[in-house]
Amino acid sequence: MIDNQYLYNYPAYIANDSLRQAEEQRKNWEQQKKIGDMVRAVRDYFNAARDIASEYRQQAAGACCAEIVAQIALERRRNGGQQWQ
Repeated sequence: MIDNQYLYNYPAYIANDSLRQAEEQRKNWEQQKKIGDMVRAVRDYFNAARDIASEYRQQAAGACCAEIVAQIALERRRNGGQQWQ
């Protein structure tokens, strides 16, 4: 019988370092995905803006600016009055 226990008997410092590296890599991947999501949202914004008839563009710009202001206010409330963290 082959004993596979060696796979689980790493010294604690190696196991802890490996876990820390894996967690850092996972966080990096999550952040990269979020950055990609933001880039796609900006692309979607411009694609949608191209489809707005000229007589509605000022209304669309005002609505987008109002949403930006609302999101900034919401973020400030979440952060106790502070800017983005």
